[in-house]
Amino acid sequence: MKKVNTGAWEYLQRFEPAVWTKAYFSHGPKVDNITNNMCEVWNAKIVEYRGKPILTMCKDLRCYLMRKMATHKRKLEACSGLLAPVQQKKLDKFIKPSANKWRAIWARDNDRVLFEVYRENHKVGVNLHQRTCTCNVWQLTGMPCRHAVAAMYKIRLKPEEFVHKWLTMQSIRDTYKHCIKPVNSEEYWIPSTAVPCDPPPIKRPTCCPKMKRKFDPVEKEMHLNKAKKTFEVRDGLRGGRVVASAPQNF
Repeated sequence: MKKVNTGAWEYLQRFEPAVWTKAYFSHGPKVDNITNNMCEVWNAKIVEYRGKPILTMCKDLRCYLMRKMATHKRKLEACSGLLAPVQQKKLDKFIKPSANKWRAIWARDNDRVLFEVYRENHKVGVNLHQRTCTCNVWQLTGMPCRHAVAAMYKIRLKPEEFVHKWLTMQSIRDTYKHCIKPVNSEEYWIPSTAVPCDPPPIKRPTCCPKMKRKFDPVEKEMHLNKAKKTFEVRDGLRGGRVVASAPQNF
């Protein structure tokens, strides 16, 4: 990267390698990418709730989560396979077909778990017992890579049996086996003898509240570093005189 773009290399050196390159990703989450999709989806869903009073907002969010979990549970009833539908599709459509292009050689170990998988001049090592591969994809995603699948085909094993348990339907069912308990309205609450809490004073700002999100320091720096250029509009009927000039960011 340093040879291709020195500026990009210097910029990325300011961050830990574990946040931008797969070679340093943790093997714990079983995810090979870093995105904030869950945060974006959640923020999009709570737009209609976050402007309400705190108790009303919490009540509406709780009801929304109850409806969402109920919808997901109904969909889970139609899934009968070992893997989640998305993971099964990934395994059948992308990994298994590409595994047929690789050849596996058994290393003659007693446990029959070590294989050398090759294709032309490319070679990698696979350990079926430790569930590892030199390409690091199996460790990152929890899904057997094409090299591991080629080794499994060599001894007639099913790749579905080597998928990490977090990607199975049983783990998804365990996630949704819990439920959000119903909450009674205030008229059915049990009276308490504790000292009541006074609400905090309401301070209304003199101006309209800001709805824009706070920018990250890195984003502010990117905006400041944008090149500023000017454009000019000339009128041919007036002897080429400049009639407009303004800065513009590109």
